[in-house]
Amino acid sequence: MTAAGISIESAAEAVADERVQAFGVLLTAAARLERLLGAAMERESGISHAMFEVLLRLAAAPEGATMGDLSRDAVLTSGGATRLVDRMVDAGLVLRERSRTDRRIQVVTITALGEEKLAEAAQRHARGIDEHVFRVLSPEQLTATIEGLDRLGHHAQEALPPLG
Repeated sequence: MTAAGISIESAAEAVADERVQAFGVLLTAAARLERLLGAAMERESGISHAMFEVLLRLAAAPEGATMGDLSRDAVLTSGGATRLVDRMVDAGLVLRERSRTDRRIQVVTITALGEEKLAEAAQRHARGIDEHVFRVLSPEQLTATIEGLDRLGHHAQEALPPLG
């Protein structure tokens, strides 16, 4: 028995546990939506969903974002963020420069092409979200889902150790 008083002692109990089932439903839904909407984004706009998320963050931060911020916000390792930003620099979507105040820090900013690609991808992405999320859930279900996932995301961010 664990400190929380939960005892799962067999595979059958693991499969039957409602917490395990609920988390599996959450992950499965997220993975399927990511595959569905991410594939459409890449096919229609030529950028990955991860690139789209970085462009969104940069569009909201005109002064740019550090590589550390992008890594943390996009839940990537620093190496994963570097590889992603390298591809985005090569595509002309972002610029990466040394910080004027601390030469050890790299700051990433969105380019005019990145802004154009973001707007194009967002319009197409919004249509997919309408079709596969907003038309599937009632307004009440949608509000509760967004609020609950936002709360879980903030909790996980606080509980996670820094990525490296």
